[in-house]
Amino acid sequence: MPFQLEPSLVERGDGLFAFLQLKHTQMTNSAAIFIESNTTGSGADFILRAQGLRLVPIFVTASPERYAFLSHLSDLELRTCDTTSETAIRAVIDSVAATMPIALLTSSSDLYLYTAAVEARRLGLPGPDPNAIALCRDKDCQAAALRAAGIGVPYSATVRADCDIRNAIARIGLPAVAKPISGTGSIGVTLVDTETDAADALHKLLGTTHDVRGRAIQPGALLMSYIAGEEYSVEILDSKIIGVTRKHLGPLPHFVEIGHDIPAPISPRLRAQIENEALLAIHVLGHVQGPAHVEVRVREDRVTIIEVNPRLAGGSIPTLFRYTTGFDPVLAVLRSLLGMSSPALTGDAHGSIRFIVPEREGFFALPQNCEHLVDRFGLMEFALYHTPPIQFRRCNDFRDRIGHVIAVGDDPIAVARHAEAAVAFILGS
Repeated sequence: MPFQLEPSLVERGDGLFAFLQLKHTQMTNSAAIFIESNTTGSGADFILRAQGLRLVPIFVTASPERYAFLSHLSDLELRTCDTTSETAIRAVIDSVAATMPIALLTSSSDLYLYTAAVEARRLGLPGPDPNAIALCRDKDCQAAALRAAGIGVPYSATVRADCDIRNAIARIGLPAVAKPISGTGSIGVTLVDTETDAADALHKLLGTTHDVRGRAIQPGALLMSYIAGEEYSVEILDSKIIGVTRKHLGPLPHFVEIGHDIPAPISPRLRAQIENEALLAIHVLGHVQGPAHVEVRVREDRVTIIEVNPRLAGGSIPTLFRYTTGFDPVLAVLRSLLGMSSPALTGDAHGSIRFIVPEREGFFALPQNCEHLVDRFGLMEFALYHTPPIQFRRCNDFRDRIGHVIAVGDDPIAVARHAEAAVAFILGS
């Protein structure tokens, strides 16, 4: 069962100390199960925060070698199984349940959110509604539900076979965005300007039979109208706003996120408008419990919901919030799953993250004097996801990011400049 303080017991002053000792013991001996993870960003943070809550983290994966951070973590129980099989995952979970209480069960990977939600509900643990997760993950159904509720979303057409391509282009028009029905990390997302480009992109997506983790998927694609404008994301937990993030993208025709600014430098009126649309969207989709990362575009004060992701933000956005506000979104998600409250945001600093994306394929090595990079550019953090030198191969999605820098301070313009100057130095540009 999840860890909760029963009010009737807490109110008893004479037995409170003994009661808290009992609950502490229960937490110490309880498991926090994580089904796979994102490979960078908050993947390791979830495990570390679980340990900080005195839980026993159990990491379920098919491929431990996928996660470089596992070698740096101690007191972690690793369980391997075929995570493409819900039956195999359930067997592992039940084997854990036979030896210790399970306090929470979740995943930080888009691809396993639904399975984690189903298993958490089976065990009677708090967590997002599996049906809401499924609706959010199917971007075609998600857009249809939002549109039916009167929420501004791009027009879209589903493509299930080559014979659908011509009709989709005629319905949506050009320019448009070709993307997977259920994807993550900007994989396979492309702006198309001509009928030939649109047909080629959709045909390629139809030929994709496995996701980035090698799991079999049903072939299909979306063609969505292209919405020009500034891009933001709204970070939400349990229907409460954490903050609004300004997003920076690399050059079209791809949509690689190359940076984020917190808080987004916008007017209070626009912030309220963005937040209200995001909250309305998650309620329409039924995703009122758990984290949400809502991506929007704004043009001429018109807010368009691009998509709702039923998870915590990636791209080290949670780390930015921790540095700038003192609020730890990763810890807050775990506390929510345990039925515990989280402290309010307290800081008001500005933070910028810029990702290191080599400009060309081939051999990449760091320039000299990088050991003093943090002090030279006034950074809060400098991280590499691979040990240089590396052979860089462009994927035109999140995998192009080989590291990041983070700057924090009182002046949002200066903070962004520090981060951008550091990346320019690293890339030699």
